[in-house]
Amino acid sequence: MKVLTKGVDEIDKKILLLLSENPEVSQADLAENLKISQPAVSLRVRKLKEAGLLAHLIGMNAKKTQLSLGRIDINTNHPEQVLNLLNKCPLYLNSFLNSGGYNLTVLLIGENMRSIASCVDSHLRPDPIIKEMEFNFVVTPIRDFIVPIKPNLDKKKITPCEKDCSKCVFYVNNRCLGCPASIHYKGTLL
Repeated sequence: MKVLTKGVDEIDKKILLLLSENPEVSQADLAENLKISQPAVSLRVRKLKEAGLLAHLIGMNAKKTQLSLGRIDINTNHPEQVLNLLNKCPLYLNSFLNSGGYNLTVLLIGENMRSIASCVDSHLRPDPIIKEMEFNFVVTPIRDFIVPIKPNLDKKKITPCEKDCSKCVFYVNNRCLGCPASIHYKGTLL
């Protein structure tokens, strides 16, 4: 197994620290701060990226927005099937495979809590492959938490999970903004 941190020295650590503090700092400013040449900084940044130790993430800061985050801990014998279902969902942010009783943690994001709860209630709770689950909302991130948001510009009548929001009881009763991939979506962001 390849160790990703092999060959990382103090200068690489300083580059990672400076970029974490200010992702928009120029390589010239890094070079001046580190007392090395700009081409040396460029080479080190490229190597850090190739090793997977440095990545750029474009998104919104969940700490500074009005977006809601839902965390669902799931016990299932079929995590791949749950992940296949979630991969179609525009509210799906990420998942984590865990040890212990709940072997899958799912993060969902939405413009309001009701929409996330409706997604969970209509898609995850009734699914027989989910043996047990615990659903909670994240009150607030403590640190900045950048979430990749891809607004859905290609809206369709039928959602990626093959539903029609206009016929959904949650949507009809104003408990949900609708799927961001649907022409019926009442939200403004996703």
